[in-house]
Amino acid sequence: MKDPNTIAATIDRQQLRVLLKCYFRLSMRGRVTQSMSRGGKPRSLFFVLGMYVFMGLMNSLLLLTIHLDLFTFTVILHSMTFFVVGMALTAESGDILFNVNESDVLVHRPIHPRTLLLAKSLNLIAFALLLAFALNLFPTFFGMYASGAQPWFPLVHLISIMLLCVFCAAMVVCTYGLVIKFFDREKFDNFAAWSQVGMSLLFIVGYQVVPRLLRQFEGLTIEPYARYLLPLPPAWFAGIDSSVAGTRMVTGALPLAVCGLLVTAALAYIAIGRLAPSYGEGLTRLSETRTRAPKRARSRPRSTSIRNPILRWWLRDPVERWSFRLTAVYMRRDRDVKLRLYPSLTVFLLFPMMGLLDRGTHFATVAPLITVWMLGTMPMSALETLRMSSHYAAAEIFAIAPLASAAPVFHGVRKATIYYLLVPAVCLAGIAFVFLAQSGRDALLLAAPGLIVIPTMSLLPGLGDTYLPLSRPAARGDQSSRNIVLMVLSMIGMAAAAGVTYLAWILGFLWELVAGELVLVSLANWIICRVIRNRQLGRAD
Repeated sequence: MKDPNTIAATIDRQQLRVLLKCYFRLSMRGRVTQSMSRGGKPRSLFFVLGMYVFMGLMNSLLLLTIHLDLFTFTVILHSMTFFVVGMALTAESGDILFNVNESDVLVHRPIHPRTLLLAKSLNLIAFALLLAFALNLFPTFFGMYASGAQPWFPLVHLISIMLLCVFCAAMVVCTYGLVIKFFDREKFDNFAAWSQVGMSLLFIVGYQVVPRLLRQFEGLTIEPYARYLLPLPPAWFAGIDSSVAGTRMVTGALPLAVCGLLVTAALAYIAIGRLAPSYGEGLTRLSETRTRAPKRARSRPRSTSIRNPILRWWLRDPVERWSFRLTAVYMRRDRDVKLRLYPSLTVFLLFPMMGLLDRGTHFATVAPLITVWMLGTMPMSALETLRMSSHYAAAEIFAIAPLASAAPVFHGVRKATIYYLLVPAVCLAGIAFVFLAQSGRDALLLAAPGLIVIPTMSLLPGLGDTYLPLSRPAARGDQSSRNIVLMVLSMIGMAAAAGVTYLAWILGFLWELVAGELVLVSLANWIICRVIRNRQLGRAD
């Protein structure tokens, strides 16, 4: 094991200050300016922070109404923070840690890998702290009203939140450090995308699935089972709150607090002290062009036609067809698109998992309905993600392309998201509910109205403004803000539509509702497509 003094000596503090200042300016003045409002402020990041403050206020008010003890209250808070911070870091870490354009400037300079990795890690932690503090602004003070809380709870909770953010950032950095150490550029791109999906699933499990399982044990308190929560990171930091700011000692809380401190320190040391050299070597490999000879491909005739007869009928417009192919290629090969697209889609697995965990309850009956309405927002989320790309400058081709409207381009991208993402997700969710849910096929009838309206919902991203794929740079917090808006809008629509559908199912008018919905959806689909088609492609920008 290397001497900590040797590790500290390899970190240039002056270079570290310059890098941190540079990253701050890039975050506030660089590509973020592409998404600024008229006032010159980063619209997306401020919107995310405002939404998290509101979410924290609503959650804290809800938790106070059920009179929780301090340990249970902090476990729920840290689980919520663990989910929010973890999902945000998995979405933004690829752009922060492995920006190829940035590597072209920094890799050849005399900057030690530990200095560079520490600067990027601090940048990642700062972003996590912004989100965590916004989410815990109100719960930090409302927690003093929890049973067994001391007056100094807010200070202790802020420290535990900081440790949680350091833990999440160190875990992400360690994961990438191990991946980049053993994989080349092509394998790294694929493995990094799927590792982010795995981390996203881990954060979802830590936030939703685990608390729902714990609730089965005993009422609204988990104090008696604190000793069994050692494998769960949110419980570690809740143990710090309970041990330092609680009026009574919870059995098992102190080992949880010690485990949180030790694991966080160990991950931080491994990330900066042990994996920094491999990170520097891997970053150099990622910035280089591959020199190995490509595999000899079998000669095959070049054809611009699609062999699948269904797709050939569905993509009769040549512009739609080539937009479909361009989107498919980026979804399979581009690292930035994969790192932003696939982890953000894991949240749609949340409700199927909740429905399977709550088998035999009333929620399991309506879980297929909620799942379909959640899956209905998947094309919209994917379309918003596909607006961004590291190759956004290439979108200038649309300024000289002989297109009267961006409608065929939009429809090609939309059909690619439906074909490659939505259809497999709906099939998997349906199979899971048919074979695993006790409600079986009868409950799936509730999903029919949702399945009908999904294609029309996927037209909404092209209704507001001209949709051009891969034409915007990735701005800090931009994807999170768009996903939050889509989630809120889908929740509002889901609540209204789910209520009407469930009522029609109870009264025996479900098929009459489906027939009326088919007429309304067909009319809405025709109107929206006409609006998108008649909007001229502006070339002033």
